[in-house]
Amino acid sequence: MTDSMKNLNLLLLLLLFPIWSFSQLSAGVDDTINPGVPVTLTATYGMLGVPVNTTDDGVEGPFQIGFGFSFFGIKYTEFYVGANGWVSFSPNPNAKGTRQAFSIPSPADYNPKNCILAPFVDLYPIAAGSPYIFYQTVGKEPLRSLIVMWCQCPVYNCMDSVATFQIVLNEGSNTIENHIMHKPYCDWLNNKATLGVQNTSGHLGFAVPGHNATSWIAENIAWKYSPATADSFQISTIPYNLKPLTPGNKIIYRWFQGGSEIADGQTVVVAPGETTTYVAYASICAGDEFFDTVTIFVHQTIPNAFTPNNDGKNDRFKILGLPAENITQFNLQIFDRWGQIVFETTDIESSWDGSCKGKSCPAEVYNWLVFYQTSKKTRISNKGQVMLIR
Repeated sequence: MTDSMKNLNLLLLLLLFPIWSFSQLSAGVDDTINPGVPVTLTATYGMLGVPVNTTDDGVEGPFQIGFGFSFFGIKYTEFYVGANGWVSFSPNPNAKGTRQAFSIPSPADYNPKNCILAPFVDLYPIAAGSPYIFYQTVGKEPLRSLIVMWCQCPVYNCMDSVATFQIVLNEGSNTIENHIMHKPYCDWLNNKATLGVQNTSGHLGFAVPGHNATSWIAENIAWKYSPATADSFQISTIPYNLKPLTPGNKIIYRWFQGGSEIADGQTVVVAPGETTTYVAYASICAGDEFFDTVTIFVHQTIPNAFTPNNDGKNDRFKILGLPAENITQFNLQIFDRWGQIVFETTDIESSWDGSCKGKSCPAEVYNWLVFYQTSKKTRISNKGQVMLIR
């Protein structure tokens, strides 16, 4: 297949999925191999989230934020997770069992305080398929972020309706981001939900306009809470953009080659005979979708001569390939003209420097034999000759 035909196939594939984007998902780095060398391709999307197991209407924690975060002028290093879509910096033991959305500010003893509601709605994270809540601290100091995510979490009494959203705490700026992929409609408790923050006493609270214990739905929308003073926040809309966090098995990976699906897992083993571009695809919580490409360049000719004179050019004989974990067996043997082994290795990154037992081998033609065996027991072999020139 010509390069132009390959590019056309890739273009057609991308046109089939116009909502894909290159951001956040990585298919790995391009590399070069010799024909038939098995390569493991691995797609990655963010860090693996830590699952939070909870009871219905429960409160779990404390968990480590990973940095100091100021909320209403007080610095915290731990947080708690409320099953019904909220994060707090206090234990809130009396909030266990609270499920009905409430207007903020609210000092009522049974409502959570010192908290972020994003949204507070009656969820059911103990349904089959749990856990549905995950968290992870990502990034590097001084710009780390804590991500707390509800992924495809069923809404109580509307089990076919699921909610996906994130609370993000940002180090340094002490800002809070709230990204909502999907908040569905459910007539349970009149579909009411609350978006906002309130302080430790419940006498100060700031809600997103129109979302304070009211009926609403949301798709792909986000807000930012920026501290204006120790006692107040400014709320603004921001571009929706879920932060990269892998929510357990609620992320689906697929691989494509030339417009055809070749695998449905996070990794795929390929052994191309010619330069090939592969497309990795990921679906996050049955919503946002991303793709990225990786090209494996195939060096068709295994060297038939080398000059081990230490001039930095063609000094060693080597089979090109990745140090792929899926290669359960690799063996390269080089024989002299009498059939004696002068070099052998089981390391795909090793190469022959033209010596045997510490002594330089004479200039002549040598035979080589190589085979690989993948984790799927696929055996690939090759053989040829190489001229050692001095």
